[in-house]
Amino acid sequence: MGAQFNVEKTVAYWRKGAVYDLGVANALLRARKYPYALFMGHLALEKLLKSLVVNETGRHAPYTHSLPLLADKLPFAIPDRIKAALIVLMVFHSDARYLEAERALYKKRTPGFPKRNLATIVRVFKWFKQRLEKSS
Repeated sequence: MGAQFNVEKTVAYWRKGAVYDLGVANALLRARKYPYALFMGHLALEKLLKSLVVNETGRHAPYTHSLPLLADKLPFAIPDRIKAALIVLMVFHSDARYLEAERALYKKRTPGFPKRNLATIVRVFKWFKQRLEKSS
């Protein structure tokens, strides 16, 4: 028989990874590595949402990179502005993996595009992190 699922330990694992990855995203933004910064921002949100799913359900989070799908697993109301942001931020899941296509996309964007989107990631991250802290 396998090891018992430890909710507290799993929540801490995902939360710690989320906080770390958000720091990496900010460092990459400062280094002007924009596709990777936004990819890491997406990953930070993904891990934080997985932490919340485990915390709220007592079960493993689904194996997915979909921010909206993970948010749908949560048993509390999420403001429409946060849900909309999760949908928009999904584009950054694949950015660092397909750089040639993404370089063309970034050439069409304004210089403030990466900073604005990372700021959105940070706002959404803080909203979910507060929910996690309230329920832990």
